[in-house]
Amino acid sequence: KQWYQRRVAITAGEWDSQRKNIIFALMPLTYLCFKATDQPIENNELVEHMLEFLRTDTVCYRAGPEDEQLQSMENNRWNPLTDWFSEHFHVHLALTTDITLTPQPEQTISSLRTHLLKQHPWALPAYHHSTTSLKSLVIAMAMLDGGLSAEEAIACSYLESDYQIDRWGEVEWQHTLDKARLSADVAAAVLLVNEVRSMSGDQLQAWS
Repeated sequence: KQWYQRRVAITAGEWDSQRKNIIFALMPLTYLCFKATDQPIENNELVEHMLEFLRTDTVCYRAGPEDEQLQSMENNRWNPLTDWFSEHFHVHLALTTDITLTPQPEQTISSLRTHLLKQHPWALPAYHHSTTSLKSLVIAMAMLDGGLSAEEAIACSYLESDYQIDRWGEVEWQHTLDKARLSADVAAAVLLVNEVRSMSGDQLQAWS
């Protein structure tokens, strides 16, 4: 069937790249497909786990006035994300410079829960994987729902880390390797979500 052929086609390149040993860490798209198929965790559990990230989302916790440079960088890069998020989902995001936990409004949590639970079963693992990889539900949803590029999503996620590296240096190769892995992970998530959204109702039913 066409739906089966498309599912095979989008993972074939990863399998073709394997040699003597199969390394699933180098097969992010296959991993997401397996995760959607096996579904060891119920969809509502995935959603609740993502909402935990919102409660401590990195883009909602800003540097204080004692670090004007970092604060300016965060505002310049993150404000467009939080503004889009609030407008698109009709919610309020609580932003703070306090290090203590600042809860998000229950209406915000409830609205996002509803939106996420409406996602197709094959798309939801991609949302979850993007959120945990980027360590931000806001960034992940801006990428998957708002058209933010994977490259910009990674830059937003790594903003504070890159700032510290610029000041203090980095462990040789590690930072570059981590970013390369993250790039592959989020690109796979974007590809899978776009593939699901491109399908007709009958095709989506076949994938369920």
